[in-house]
Amino acid sequence: MQKELIENAIERAKLFGILKYLPEGQLTHAPFSLSPFSISAYDLQEMTELTAPFSELMIGISQNWEFLEHHLEPIAEIDSFLRMLLDCRTEEITQSKQLLVQRNDFFLIKNEDRKLREVSISAETTPAGSALSHVELNTVSASFPYLITQLSRLHRNLFEKDQLPEIVPNNPLGPVVDAFAQAVCDYDSPDSVMLLISQPTEGNRFDQMGLEQLLWDEHKIPTVRKTLADVFEEGSLRQGHLVLDGKTVALSYYRAGYTPDDYQTIEAVKGRQLIEASSTIQVPDLPMQLAGMKKIQQVLTRPEILSSFISAEISQRLLKTFAKMHTLDEIIETPEGEMPAAEWVSGNPENYVLKPQREGGGNNYFGREIPKTLAAIRQDEQNAYILMEKIRAQIHSAILVVNGHAETLTCVSEIGRYGICFADNGVLKSNHDVGYLVRTKAENVNEGGVCAGFACLNSLVLEVGG
Repeated sequence: MQKELIENAIERAKLFGILKYLPEGQLTHAPFSLSPFSISAYDLQEMTELTAPFSELMIGISQNWEFLEHHLEPIAEIDSFLRMLLDCRTEEITQSKQLLVQRNDFFLIKNEDRKLREVSISAETTPAGSALSHVELNTVSASFPYLITQLSRLHRNLFEKDQLPEIVPNNPLGPVVDAFAQAVCDYDSPDSVMLLISQPTEGNRFDQMGLEQLLWDEHKIPTVRKTLADVFEEGSLRQGHLVLDGKTVALSYYRAGYTPDDYQTIEAVKGRQLIEASSTIQVPDLPMQLAGMKKIQQVLTRPEILSSFISAEISQRLLKTFAKMHTLDEIIETPEGEMPAAEWVSGNPENYVLKPQREGGGNNYFGREIPKTLAAIRQDEQNAYILMEKIRAQIHSAILVVNGHAETLTCVSEIGRYGICFADNGVLKSNHDVGYLVRTKAENVNEGGVCAGFACLNSLVLEVGG
């Protein structure tokens, strides 16, 4: 029966458009799980309720250029990618409207770590059983709204045939596309288009095409797909508007531009500069992309900084989910006394993750990689890295289906909540949670990228009695 289930699921995954390209160019199904991840009703509600406050926080930070510059400028002195992004800023404010499409990622921590957390924080501020541990907030290229919506359809179909348990309903695709349409409408220019900025070789194209197609089907808004270099070579400014293929670009949606690999040519850099100089609504705009940098995440773990952007009540709720984060030169308390974080982690690397100011899978350093990396970087390069205590996530058994083959493994699951937030001149107009993404991977796999081959798309089920 399981063999039949797996074969049927693979064929239906292809039917539903749950697809990706392999590096060699072959078409296959995107990796997915046939074991939905179990979560308590309390943890699901808490995670969902935190989406809007996190979006509000990002809007506030993006409006404070002095704050961003203060914390990122020292890193830019030795990080050419960050330097380039900061230099893309124009003094003139070309667009006051903001649309944030973000994804906020969490792990549920192991039961023994949950008990330690409950002991360390007063019962008045921490509800019993709280298990959320925040990984990161993605303000740029928050991917998979199409693929995860289609996987939810597949899992629901299998539930209706008594082959899977009932999943938590999930459809981030519709609200994301509706938000794009609303932004194009707000731009108020006839016959305008959405620009989808893609990488030259895009393995996750079907997730993007699903958004494009629904935007046309539901709202009759066309999408122009270009690389950053294409934007420079084919685009122009007309009375402040960005024009491509003879059409005004109302909305620029970044599914590229978050890694140095996207700026390997001067044409790509100039393409980004052309967008920044125009009045197009950007998803995200430059300050919002910078607000998602690892350095900003690290400084927000300091209560006095976090509470300067949001209320004390919300600040406490967010702080309860934060893992400890440090700069490498920070003096920290250890069982062996006070010492610089870099010195401590060199002897205890298994408890930490070393993160540069990068988005996308494959950039972080784990375990024994950390001392080697620290030994290879100069003292003045240490500012470009953040040290995060490793989150020990709940483990569970799951059937993972990759490239037509299924295997049952001991796994962990990372849960992301999608948020959509509109603001004008920093004033929130709407702010909502719109669905979730689950990525399940083998316990011994560190990174979490689906199309990079690290993890499998998944759904949630509610714990019985939870």
